[in-house]
Parts: sequence; structure tokens; C-alpha cells
Amino acid sequence: MASPLAITPLASTSPTASTEMSLCRLRAGLSMCAAADDWVIHDPRLWLGKAYHSLLERVRIEPAETDPERVWDSEMSAAVRLASAHQFDRRYGDPVRWPSYFLIRQRALSAAASLRSRAGPSDRRFPNGAAGPIRSGTEKKLVARAGKLVGRPDRFDRTSVTDYKSNLPDPATPFGAEILERYRRQIRIYAAIIAEALGFWPERGIVAGPSGTSVTFDLDPSECDAEADRAVQELGDWNGALSSARDALQFANPSASSCQNCRFQLVCPAFWNWLGTTPGLGRTPGAPVAAAGRLKAVQLGNDGDLQTVTLSNVISTLPGACEVSMVTRRSIHGDAFASPPGTDYRIVGAGLRRDGRLSAEVATVLQPTQQIPEVLLRTDGVAHD
Repeated sequence: MASPLAITPLASTSPTASTEMSLCRLRAGLSMCAAADDWVIHDPRLWLGKAYHSLLERVRIEPAETDPERVWDSEMSAAVRLASAHQFDRRYGDPVRWPSYFLIRQRALSAAASLRSRAGPSDRRFPNGAAGPIRSGTEKKLVARAGKLVGRPDRFDRTSVTDYKSNLPDPATPFGAEILERYRRQIRIYAAIIAEALGFWPERGIVAGPSGTSVTFDLDPSECDAEADRAVQELGDWNGALSSARDALQFANPSASSCQNCRFQLVCPAFWNWLGTTPGLGRTPGAPVAAAGRLKAVQLGNDGDLQTVTLSNVISTLPGACEVSMVTRRSIHGDAFASPPGTDYRIVGAGLRRDGRLSAEVATVLQPTQQIPEVLLRTDGVAHD
């Protein structure tokens, strides 16, 4: 088994962690645990979005000196290096195969060209060579509320704060509207951090998706300050709950809204324990499927890479599923043929075919349970499992 994931007391919180705390304490703890990221498969559209923002920031700072295509290629090379070192992300391979790659690249280069054409003389420095006041930034670390609030907004300036998301939910659905409000809250907290750290209030918040779509809303300073104060209060409540919890199961507060799209499903003991008593979760149509069960059979395909994996004694977000089969690729999803029958497995991020069978997507993870790390709570050097 891999080294345990330790949830420890937090000295500070962030806009993202704060929204996680309001959903599930354990989810928030995992989001602040660096080692937990090794067990999360990421969406490459998020890397493309960060490359987009980094390119535009370079152009804003040095419009004449920046070669947009070279900067874009450099950002892609850095993203590939990071992905290649990750046990799940390495499957994505060549960036040109990432979802929306060419669309986002073209928009980034077009936006960079537009910025360069409008650029005036640089005002980054005063005449004596000293650095000027910070007016904008990309993923710049900012601190507020006596160090208890720390944020790295994707992009900000005096007029707006932009938070880039790998996809935007449908606001016409109750679940989509709930997610969008979480995104708005994160941006309100970012705005309060910017105001305290840099002395100005951005006027608008922007939630931006990879396809060019975005949601824009006005920022009210009083609302933003209230959200920031609430985040600090939640930090204290979270640390208090951690100190009194017996184990990860007691610390967590699973629910349909917090668990359905949680990126930590694979490692979360509370999710699987709760799923065993709450089958189906009231799953939203189109949401990824999670399942756990015992390996019943593995049938290899003719090409030696395809494998049909069948699990029995299943618990799942799919109501009524007692046995599930899924065709996967050994080169992407791992070699289940090497596991003996009866091995416990978990599946997260699976798709659902029209005939009711599971489909393995690029982002689907199939993992033997015994290889998944335990989640421990650590307070005052004492670990609680």
C-alpha cells in the first residue's frame, strides 16, 4: 500500500479550500494535502487555461519582447513534464490530443496578438528603476487576514478577477447553479484578499471556461469581505473538528452534492463507506460513475491491450448495479489481468453507455484497493485512521 495521506491542522485557508470546507471537511483536508494530488487525475483543459493566462500575462508585461508561439510551446512543454511524472496524468501524452487544444491555442495567440497591437510604453517601473505598484498578476501569491487567508488568483487587475475552470456547469440545472455559486464565492474571497493585500477592489468577477465562454458578475466589497471573514471562521471550525474527530469517517460529512463530482473519490474512505449504505446517490444524468467490487473476470482482447474487466458484489453511484463490466486499455488504465480473481477494485470517472454498461474514458481510473493509500488524521503528532 502507498504511504498514508495525512490530514493535519491548517494555519491558513484559501478560496478553494474554503468552499471545500463548506461541502465536506475531509474533502477540504485532502485539497490541502500535497500528497493527495498524486491520486487525482486532472483535466488537461485546466493546463491549457493556465497556459493561456500565462501567455497573456507575459504579453502584458513585455509586449515587444514576447514571442507568443514560443511562450505557448514553452508552457506546453512544462505541462507535459509535470503530467509525465504523474501516475495518472501521463496517459494524456501529446498536448495536441488534449480536448480543445487547437481552439484554446488559437484563441490564446489571437488574444496575444491583439494585446501586442494595443500595447503602449511599459509602465512597470518608475524612472529610478524601482518596481511600480502591483496592478495585475497571474497566479501571484497574496496574503490577507493576518496570514489566515492565502490566494493565487488565476488572473487579476484593477477591473476584474478571473478564475479559470476546466468546464462551466449548466446554470439552468439546480446542481449547475450550486457549483456556479461556489465559483462566485471563491472569486469574492479573492477580491477581498486583493483589496487587503494591494489596496484596490476589482469591480467584476469572471468565471472563464476553456471554450471561451464565461460568466461575469459585479463584486460588492461588503459581500466579499463577509465571505472572507466567513472563510476565516470556517478555518477555525475546521481545525476544531479535526482535533476532536476519531478518524477520517467521523471527520467527513459526505452528501450527494459534495461527493458526486469530488476529485478525491478514489482515496476517500467516507465516500465508499457512505456509498455502501446510500446506493445511487441520486446521481445526476451525465455525471461520472464510481463503483467498487471484487474482480470476477478479465478477458483480453485480440490486440493484447484491450481488456474487459468484470466486478461483482458491487457498490456504485449507478442505482441497482450488482455487477459491472467495462472495456479498458491496459496501456492506459492498468493491467487488471495481473490481479487474481477476488481482488478488490475501485473505479472512478467512468462513463455510461446507452445500454447501461460502463465505458472507460481517458479520465477513468481503475485501481486495486490495496494499492490506494489510507487517509489518516494527525493532531499533535498522533495519527488517527
